[in-house]
Amino acid sequence: MEKIKNFLKEGFKNFAPSFGLAIAIALFATLAANLFYQPKKITKRGFEIEIPAAGKAAVKKEEKLVDLASMMVSADVDRGAKIFKKCASCHTVEKGGGNKVGPNLFGIVGKVRATTSGFSYSDAMKSKGGSWDKESLDKFITKPKDFIPGTKMAFPGLKKPQDRADVILFLESK
Repeated sequence: MEKIKNFLKEGFKNFAPSFGLAIAIALFATLAANLFYQPKKITKRGFEIEIPAAGKAAVKKEEKLVDLASMMVSADVDRGAKIFKKCASCHTVEKGGGNKVGPNLFGIVGKVRATTSGFSYSDAMKSKGGSWDKESLDKFITKPKDFIPGTKMAFPGLKKPQDRADVILFLESK
């Protein structure tokens, strides 16, 4: 028994300085971290979601309106043909050309919507009615699903107004 007591005394004498040093280092690190790191207080968490009053529909903020007529003045058929290559995977523009995933667009400017023979239009496109004038084409190719909700056209749209004017001029030339 005496041997065990002596062993514990000797072990504690060797262990105590190391244990004390470890505690001192941990306290110093904690104090230093509190001095150097000052977290910024969050004044407002997340973002606000506008919730309309009961019975009123949420109104989208209107984008800056672009005058299509002024864009058409500087439109270029060749640029329109290059940009139309994005559309060519789904549409043709040749007279008598066949339909692909989308209808043939020959003579589309001024044409009544959803009337290309041999193409199966969505119900949304059929119910839209009207003709494809330059303004409606501009709105449609900006973001098709916004202009005709429920359209089968998966194209995300052309964001640049000048690109849309170029494509419309190209389509008008066909």
